[in-house]
Amino acid sequence: MNKKILLIVEGEKTEINILGNATHGLLSLINGDYKVISFASSIYELYDDYIKGEYDDIVAYLRYEKGLKIDDDILSKNAFTAIYLIFDFDPHYHKYSDKKIRALLNTFNNETELGKLYINYPMVEAFYHLEKLPDNNYFDRTISLKEFSGKKYKKLVNTTTCLKKNKISDVELCHIIWHNYKKAKLLTKNNKELNHMKILNEQIKIKNKINEIYVLSTFPLFLIDYNYEKTINILKEKLKKEFLEN
Repeated sequence: MNKKILLIVEGEKTEINILGNATHGLLSLINGDYKVISFASSIYELYDDYIKGEYDDIVAYLRYEKGLKIDDDILSKNAFTAIYLIFDFDPHYHKYSDKKIRALLNTFNNETELGKLYINYPMVEAFYHLEKLPDNNYFDRTISLKEFSGKKYKKLVNTTTCLKKNKISDVELCHIIWHNYKKAKLLTKNNKELNHMKILNEQIKIKNKINEIYVLSTFPLFLIDYNYEKTINILKEKLKKEFLEN
């Protein structure tokens, strides 16, 4: 049986560019067989369609509702060895609620079962929100949700990032992974294994208190879960001094 990794992403462009392929982007660090499918809608639509639906697993849902193609003789639950879902926090979406996003994270909390959810705060463009390398200010960087809009945030990132989105080098890619891994650890006060529910609860706490959230891209962190030792060794090799000192 030909098993592979399934990556379910929210968008049809930015996420695909970040993932790249076997020679560049995040997928270049996998060295495995994978399938990428764009959900083309908010995570909260998935909540309504899947959480409230009658499907046994996310693959079955995607086969019948989104046209995901796998061999007819393979059961949905056996089609993939790992499933990763990459979606935006998007607290301004009309169907958002603290309860829903917690329920989604509780449901999708294991990549070898129903799948594991990675949330971009506030949205996928956080992946590029580094102003220099290394960017020590990133670890405290927040974004106000007052009068927030996706267009405004994209413009902010485009005008402040030190990265050329279409020409991310291997070293820059490692910086992105390292900055977000370190920030996630700081938010969870955890040395190795990241607790994504703790991250979410911290974000909801600051959102409800001062209407801000921490800028954080958990997008690249699926590589830490997929192959911890390999990913950490690549970071050590590419970043050397910055990684070892932090």
